[in-house]
Amino acid sequence: MTEQRHASQGVPAFHQNTVASLNGRDKVARRARTVTIIILLLLLAGLARTLLARQAAADTLAQAASQSAIQQVRVVTPQPNRHDDKLTLPSTLQGLTEAQIYARTSGYVKQWFKDIGQPVRKGELLAVLDIPDINKQVDEAAANHELARTAFERWSRLRAQDAVSQQEYEEKSAAYQQTAAVLKRLRDQQDFGKVLAPFDGIVTKRNVDNGSLINAGNGGSAQALFAIAQVDQLHLYAYVPQDRASQIRVGDTVEVKPSDSGEAAVKGRIARTAGAIDPATRTLQVEIVLPNTGHKLLPGLYVEARFNLPGKPSLTLPANTLLFGPAGSQVATVDAKGRVKLQKVALGTDYGKEVEIKSGLTGKEHVIINPADAISDGQPVNIVASGKGG
Repeated sequence: MTEQRHASQGVPAFHQNTVASLNGRDKVARRARTVTIIILLLLLAGLARTLLARQAAADTLAQAASQSAIQQVRVVTPQPNRHDDKLTLPSTLQGLTEAQIYARTSGYVKQWFKDIGQPVRKGELLAVLDIPDINKQVDEAAANHELARTAFERWSRLRAQDAVSQQEYEEKSAAYQQTAAVLKRLRDQQDFGKVLAPFDGIVTKRNVDNGSLINAGNGGSAQALFAIAQVDQLHLYAYVPQDRASQIRVGDTVEVKPSDSGEAAVKGRIARTAGAIDPATRTLQVEIVLPNTGHKLLPGLYVEARFNLPGKPSLTLPANTLLFGPAGSQVATVDAKGRVKLQKVALGTDYGKEVEIKSGLTGKEHVIINPADAISDGQPVNIVASGKGG
């Protein structure tokens, strides 16, 4: 039997079963190792993929955060000034000649002859004053003068007969001349009881009535009897800012228009200027004269005077591009590298939505619209939209 086993297998039968069992275990172990390695490789691949995805997400987030940290801005470019170079200033119309009429002597109003709105001629009677004090003084002075005249004539005859001395004669002559001068002065004051118009015009005020007590002189506006204005021509005064004063020329045309009516503007001319800047207001006083045909314009009317001034090359920008601070008026520009540069500018006329830029820009800059108050030089920005200013 043993020979048969040796002959058939070369080993005993139990040895043959043990070898087969070992071979099966090795195969299982190899398979398990292979599966384990594959699982580990898959886990490592999954982990690597997860880490790479997280890294990519972090890079994307960092890039987005970096982009969001850069301010997004809209810009405009300055444009040539297309507005008419006009200067409009407020003023008040006045008669070419105006006067407050005062009494030269005290008394009571006996009668007045002209009321408001009525035309008067130079030398025309406006009112008559009752001046009893002056009248009595005139009567007294006339009596003294008559007495002095009689004495002078008598002493003249006596002097011709050499009956009186030359000194006595001269004393009577001086007394006679003195009384004549006093009488003339009082009669002149008596003539002041007639209030006359000093020039042609219309009565714009009447402050008295019959029986009113009048004090001599111009002690106050209540003492003025009448006000007279010459309205065939009117004039007004405008005060031009000093930066425009050099553009004013005598003889230039000025449009004068009532500010609260739809009437057409009346053309006046610059009659004269003060020739100097008022240091208190930094303005130049300008007088404008204009015709008043038909008396359509009234003294005292509030008007606007529009000066057509010669234009100077300048730029305009929207008003919402300006920054105001300790450094003055500035705009925020963006350079070729996307960096902010604060530029100081000199402002001119304010047109409402637009402002004139007199200096500080060339017209090629990109100016930020609605810049933040905290914007600073060198700050990076990203232009999202651009357009034309002005």
